[in-house]
Amino acid sequence: MNSDSNKTVPTTLNGFISGFNVDRGSMSAAAVLTILPTMVPSAFASRHLVQGLTSGAVKG
Repeated sequence: MNSDSNKTVPTTLNGFISGFNVDRGSMSAAAVLTILPTMVPSAFASRHLVQGLTSGAVKG
């Protein structure tokens, strides 16, 4: 993990912690930007996800 391009998300978020100081603003912004690509498609597809789960649960 010597270069920044090889770091994973948790490793990058851990970089905002230094000693006894935590840059909470930058860490929160990075966490939100990390979560958004997952949340937006799931919000649009939630109706289809629920329909698929319930149709698969019906027996017979």
